[in-house]
Amino acid sequence: MTVRALVIEDDAVCRRGLVAALERLGLSVYQAGSVEEGRPLLEEGMAMLFLDLGLPGMSGDRFVSHLARHQPEIPVVIVTADDRLERAVELMRRGAFDYLAKPVTDMQLEAVVHRAHNEWERRREVKVLREERDRRHGLKAVVGSSPPMRKVFEQIRQASRSTINVVLLGESGTGKEMLARALHHESPRRDGPFVTLNCAAAPTDLLEPLLFGHRQGAFPGAVENQRGRVLMADAGTLFLDEIGEMPPELQAKLLRTLQDRTILPMGAEEEIPVDVRIVAATNRDIEQQLADGRFRQDLFYRLVAFPIAVPALRERPGDVPELAYHFLHKHRGEAGRSEIARIAEDALELLQHHPWPGNVRQLENAIYHALLTARPGTRIACADLPEAVRHPERGAAGMQRQAEASQPTSSGGRKLSILHDPTTGQLLPLRQIEELAFAMALEESGGNTTRAAKTLGVARATLYRRLKNKKSA
Repeated sequence: MTVRALVIEDDAVCRRGLVAALERLGLSVYQAGSVEEGRPLLEEGMAMLFLDLGLPGMSGDRFVSHLARHQPEIPVVIVTADDRLERAVELMRRGAFDYLAKPVTDMQLEAVVHRAHNEWERRREVKVLREERDRRHGLKAVVGSSPPMRKVFEQIRQASRSTINVVLLGESGTGKEMLARALHHESPRRDGPFVTLNCAAAPTDLLEPLLFGHRQGAFPGAVENQRGRVLMADAGTLFLDEIGEMPPELQAKLLRTLQDRTILPMGAEEEIPVDVRIVAATNRDIEQQLADGRFRQDLFYRLVAFPIAVPALRERPGDVPELAYHFLHKHRGEAGRSEIARIAEDALELLQHHPWPGNVRQLENAIYHALLTARPGTRIACADLPEAVRHPERGAAGMQRQAEASQPTSSGGRKLSILHDPTTGQLLPLRQIEELAFAMALEESGGNTTRAAKTLGVARATLYRRLKNKKSA
């Protein structure tokens, strides 16, 4: 690959000499007599810039600061007659890569070209990795263009400019953790750790050591020192999911951490300073918990400095097609259905009008379900979607509720369950009972086949096989 370099020097003789020396080193060299003339050339993809200081118009030292902010991937080598050491130090502090005093020898030039090229490749790799990280974890990773989501994105951008604590309010499955990650990656803390803790998933007696850490011997089973999530998130962001489930006594300790910016691990004698941003999330009615005394007001007001309400999927139906295609392309390879690239129009319409009680998570599971059960072809049809989506009023849970409400009895007065045929009072055949159990487990798991298989105590492959057999029947 040809390495491009730009020389900005107003002295024509010096410029020609430097250009010739760089060309002898194998570089493709562009040249300009001023910053204004050279700026458009930088868009050609330069690997390095050789810059004089005493230029007409914008001076070289001002341009160094500008490039450090707007094009930091380009190493800038200062070439000037000013050989003062303090001047060189100042310019490198502003963002210059290196500093050469005129006249420049071929040996000096060859060495600095080699180092600048390596630095350019390193910076370019960092830039690509950062862009990929932002694409996967920043706001670009969150699918949605509806007005409610545009409002959320704007609030995320506003909050990211500071270190203010944020609370995300919304139903389960709306993508609160993804938004918390986006907030972290849009913030100045993006290079720090992003650590999560689900307060509802951890046993109550383990929540404190998980959060604050512990010392060896602090409690039975504490065989070694362990860092807690707060310390793991030092200089970064700690995401506390389902914070409404945190016990009141632990809420008091978290409040102290927020106030004093220190933690005291279990069994420790000295506090440890921490610098952590808290992003909390809950699907509970926090105001009701405040009224019931289950959540501390002082902690609530510390956390709710910047609340963001995350809309349910039914409140943004315009995002459903975009989300559906996002999940289609995300999972079709994993599901072994790479040939499927489209969703039929009537299927998309059905998806848009579904209430989605499980929100985005349920939609993702529904698309994965459809990929597994779809007939041969290149698109997902209505018939491929889960029963709960195609006929929500006839879903397995609805059938169960209807059966329980009617409470039929056999001729002998015995109460019938959903496992009985309501017309004969006889137990249903085992195969029908199994099909009903599979359907109920899938609906209750929001279409998540892994969770449904676990609930039923069967292998996931067994569930897949039964779904496919049902489709081919």
